Amino acid sequence: MQAAKDTFLMTLAGRLATVNPARTVCLDGTTRAAVMAEENETPGQAVNALETFVLRWQAAKKVMPGRRLMEMQCEVTYATRGTDAMLRTDRGRTLTAMDCELLTICRPECVAQCDYTQTPPAQVGTRLFWSQPVLGEVTDEDGTLKRRATLELFFFAEAA
Repeated sequence: MQAAKDTFLMTLAGRLATVNPARTVCLDGTTRAAVMAEENETPGQAVNALETFVLRWQAAKKVMPGRRLMEMQCEVTYATRGTDAMLRTDRGRTLTAMDCELLTICRPECVAQCDYTQTPPAQVGTRLFWSQPVLGEVTDEDGTLKRRATLELFFFAEAA
């Protein structure tokens, strides 16, 4: 399961760096593509991240009993207050741009699954695939526009 989560995170980060190289986040002095897994960050960083795609994993389950095919839901949250240069009146445009970026980086919907516990990462011989994101309603919390999207990941369970 960890290989699936790592592969998805690294795939989206790599694709975002290509689609919009300016969409970055600086965490602990390191600038990187603005995609993070909530479970991999220090407490509070992901909650307060603006203009960053934050992945949150739900429990994995077998698709069919007795088979290795697994399914796991991923929630992707992102938020913006807009820019100071536009006096924060561009919140809607920024959120729409992030919607388009998310839909773009999620295509194509499959990739070779890799083991990121080694350098360089090694392919594990299976593929990871997923559904297109379903965009939830926009919420406005004290001037911050937020959206949560969900998608389903499918992968083969790693050998014990």
